[in-house]
Amino acid sequence: MQTQSRLRTTRITPNENKSFAIGTVLMVDDWYERLGLHEIIGRHKRKGIDLDALVRGMLAYKLGDNFSVLRAGEWMSSPAVLDHYGLEPFNSRALYRAVELLGQQRERIVLELQDAILGLCDLPSTDIVLDWTSLAYYGDEPRLAKYGYSRDHQPGERQLTLGVAQLAPPHNIPVGMTVEAGNVNDSDHFRRTYRQVRKVLMEGSLLVFDKGANAKVNLVAIEEDGHDYLTSKKLNKCDDKVFQAFDPRRWQLIDAEEGTYAFVHKFPSRVNYYFFSSKLKEDHEASLGRLAERKLEEAKTIQRSLDSGKGLPKRFCLRNPLVDVSYEYQTKLTRMNEAAALRFLVEKLRTGREGYFCLTSNRDMPPAEALARYRAKDAVEKLFHSLKSELRVRPIRVWSEDAVYGVLLLSFIAQLMVCLTRLTVEPARTVATKFIASSLEKLTVTVVATEDGWKRRFYSNFDPMNEAILTTFMGESRVSALENEGETACS
Repeated sequence: MQTQSRLRTTRITPNENKSFAIGTVLMVDDWYERLGLHEIIGRHKRKGIDLDALVRGMLAYKLGDNFSVLRAGEWMSSPAVLDHYGLEPFNSRALYRAVELLGQQRERIVLELQDAILGLCDLPSTDIVLDWTSLAYYGDEPRLAKYGYSRDHQPGERQLTLGVAQLAPPHNIPVGMTVEAGNVNDSDHFRRTYRQVRKVLMEGSLLVFDKGANAKVNLVAIEEDGHDYLTSKKLNKCDDKVFQAFDPRRWQLIDAEEGTYAFVHKFPSRVNYYFFSSKLKEDHEASLGRLAERKLEEAKTIQRSLDSGKGLPKRFCLRNPLVDVSYEYQTKLTRMNEAAALRFLVEKLRTGREGYFCLTSNRDMPPAEALARYRAKDAVEKLFHSLKSELRVRPIRVWSEDAVYGVLLLSFIAQLMVCLTRLTVEPARTVATKFIASSLEKLTVTVVATEDGWKRRFYSNFDPMNEAILTTFMGESRVSALENEGETACS
């Protein structure tokens, strides 16, 4: 099938020929209109450069190169992009001011976005999955820049924590975003995220989250609002007794392929779902083996230092002029070989919980359903991966608190648009963000100025994905509008 290009003519002053990627620009423009972002965002700035145009440009840039606000300004300064957004040349500081303005109005924007999402989607229920992560922060804002537990694999950097609430599968649409300092734990951060999404929840909605946010005050708040929760339980000695009594003849087999068994213990106010998985046990045993090998290497390093009479490596020592330390190291390696040492380490590291875990909920449901609903929480982890690796939101490099909120809000809205596209366009249903964005980036418009004062736009480089996106939901408004303005098609 021969790819067709689109030709549009409008009366303007002649200009030199220009080409730029148009796919993400058109997608952002369409969702900006459908979500009513002109009212949600545009009304926060009445004078000066059009705020809607600046935000649309930054959203399109985030789904493309997405290096920085400064680089977004350079991209938007090209004549073809300026012409598309109806802008005059501007200083990149206007983008920084726009980002800070978004940060100042973040709570109102997110709440109004929730109304827009609920208006677009006919939802029979609003079950929510929640999760939290950390982002390295290269700034000096004192309230947000804190050292804490890093899930961004950069423990030496100050960080902030990001919380996201997302509609449970099959919708997978983000509806909430909160930002806290880098040393705020999930249990405390939960309350902020939950308050933000309360109005989205219907009576009896189910909230799914990890055990980091499993605190009594959080569970009580959910129940008092008439909702249900499903979370991973923090294990104790009573749970160990249940695990020790595991009997495949008494536990229910719910997944023969992975060897998963379930046991249900009902209480007056909650239900505990105990699980054992042969596959999970294999994974835990493999992890124990790797940890034992690392411990063995540490012991070998210490033993070599003792045999040579040298000082221990710095990581094993306390070096503080104000602290007097007297210590003596002795390893067991002189009394056993390497294989025996590994067996000894694995046995010492084993907890007896390998392959076991427990979920708890105030809703009584079949254990297979509880497990499936909890595993669906991975959808938020995939969203975090998309934000960090595909939209490249990390590390945060802006220098004011409002700008931090604004940059993250832009990334949140860009990801929301991708999720809505994935929900609306069948070929994109299971496609990762980077492949959707890559396909849209291929779609190119070439602007040709003619001698008689007309400008022609040639759209080219269609592929099955970007063509499906254009024709499935953008065709209703964008394509028809172009045709009404005199656009024709040519090979």
